[in-house]
Amino acid sequence: MKPGMLRMRIAATAGVFFMLFVGAMARAFQLCVIDGSSLKGLAGRQHRQRMALPPERGPIVDRHGDLLALTSESAAVYARPRALHGTGSAVVPEVSKALGLSSAAVAEKVAASARFVWLLRDATREQADAVAALGISGIGSEATRRRYYPRGDLAGQVVGFAGIDAQGLEGVELAYDRELRGTLESLSVERDARGRRMLTDGAWRPLPREGARVELTLDTSLQQVAQTGLQAAVSLRRAEAGVAVVMDPATGEILALASVPTFDPNQANISTADQWRNRVIADSYEPGSTFKGVLAAAAIEAGVVHPEDRLYCENGHYAIGRRVVHDHEPYGWLTFADVIKHSSNICSGKVGERLGAERLAQAIKEFGFGALSGVDLPGEVAGLVRPVQKWGRINVVTTSFGQGIAVTPLQLLRAYGAIANGGKLMRPYLVRRVVAPDGSVLRENRPQVVGQPVSAQTAAIVTAMLQGVVDGGTGTQARIDGISVAGKTGTAQKVEHGRYSPRDRMSSFVGFVPADAPRFVILVVIDSPRTATYGGIVAAPVFRQIAEYGLDRLGLRVAAGPAVVPEAQELKPQLVSWSAAAVDRGMPSFIGLSMREALVQAARAGWEVQVYGSGFVVAQDPPPGAQTAKGRKLELRFGSAAG
Repeated sequence: MKPGMLRMRIAATAGVFFMLFVGAMARAFQLCVIDGSSLKGLAGRQHRQRMALPPERGPIVDRHGDLLALTSESAAVYARPRALHGTGSAVVPEVSKALGLSSAAVAEKVAASARFVWLLRDATREQADAVAALGISGIGSEATRRRYYPRGDLAGQVVGFAGIDAQGLEGVELAYDRELRGTLESLSVERDARGRRMLTDGAWRPLPREGARVELTLDTSLQQVAQTGLQAAVSLRRAEAGVAVVMDPATGEILALASVPTFDPNQANISTADQWRNRVIADSYEPGSTFKGVLAAAAIEAGVVHPEDRLYCENGHYAIGRRVVHDHEPYGWLTFADVIKHSSNICSGKVGERLGAERLAQAIKEFGFGALSGVDLPGEVAGLVRPVQKWGRINVVTTSFGQGIAVTPLQLLRAYGAIANGGKLMRPYLVRRVVAPDGSVLRENRPQVVGQPVSAQTAAIVTAMLQGVVDGGTGTQARIDGISVAGKTGTAQKVEHGRYSPRDRMSSFVGFVPADAPRFVILVVIDSPRTATYGGIVAAPVFRQIAEYGLDRLGLRVAAGPAVVPEAQELKPQLVSWSAAAVDRGMPSFIGLSMREALVQAARAGWEVQVYGSGFVVAQDPPPGAQTAKGRKLELRFGSAAG
């Protein structure tokens, strides 16, 4: 090759390399100088990030400081299926054992096509340590927190629960979420070339508390008694549901609030929305005869009737246009005190007519019905009150005995609380105060009078009438030896899909103790009981159980005297014989029926009946559900219990 040609090729090659060098330098200048800052930020976003940590929610405690909810350190265990390199099935038994999960659940997750899956979001420290000890590449954990409810299902609907991301979802957890959550925290996280996270701040560094402490008005011991007694009654009566609420009438503090069916907030994910629902504030129902206490207060306050006034109860049938109002017994003349004592619908309706639509509607409003009570829980409804402009005569009558108006259990409870509290209507509340970590009080609830529907004099008169209900009327099963008890029974037809159910009832009892110096106002409602229906039989015993415990706690109940043989057992039996074809079935229930109803049903079924006492069936032998007795013989014991 000629020297000139060689020099040209060398020059051309040098020129190419020079251009490449210049281009590389220009690109480097662009990357380092012109675009340096933006690219640096992009790299930081790709390889470093701040990972948000669930905040440490403050504790929830009862009035004595007993823990109902707290936060503990935990871990979120994850897997990277692709990093397992096909060995996922081999590690399943060890991982599932360490986490307490089923092998099937773990196998499904490690076989997923996703690059990242959670195995257990709320693992304990011990579980995370057990997984780490396995030394499996592709399975790891991150520091987090978990919410724990040490009392399980106790007051579950009140406390509520928080989600995995520490956000309140129900109950107090939701109502006071802002105070409980505190300040969000984060950890510094770096990623390697494969996108794997590395915690540069350390996985288990101490996490300071930030959320406030929420102190409830609940008394966990009283709550336990209310919840246990309610659950037993719902099971015994084969009912659908039930509620029991206890309030201090002088302050509005709710001391116990039980709703059955209940749920364990620790296992909220396997519970249903029906179990989460707080029926005390979220459900409304027709109160039935328990509303007669409100009617009595309104009528006496207006001066349209006095306890000793006599009214004619039409022998159990009262026609209003094409409608007929019935009583459970064919009463004739009764004083107004006895109308309440024996729970006459007809004479209650007549008193309502004396009061008139406008004054009755005004009293309903002043007692707080048809409006939110202001309780500090989410999900409260206002009930249903028909506009007075749409009332006819029949509406005045039926509303007077608690039909055609829908109330929440809490509304009815605080209305009776007003009667117990000298006519003062209180705002009910569940949280006493919210305390910051440094001890400062962020929020505090104090007793608040929101109305005075009746005078103290009227309240005292109605209290005496309600004592008569318990002493010798429909509420005798609420009696407590040595303590004055005021209350009212209720047995209302249940409304379903706009119609009255021919079978289902809402059985209730509401009252306060001691009647002369009330410390507790208590409401018990049993939804659709099957073995009995009258509130005096179904709900009053639960009221008595709760009241006795509360009084004992305060040292107000005198020691029980010697056992007394019930009056019904001292009476001689009357023999009533029937001849009819036997029916081979499980023993039907006669509990709660009047004597007339019980004897008619027994005659139809062909029973030879022995009758003890008078009033309503309070016991039977054979018991409900038992196999048919030999000889078709049945014993029915009667007492005072109706609603």
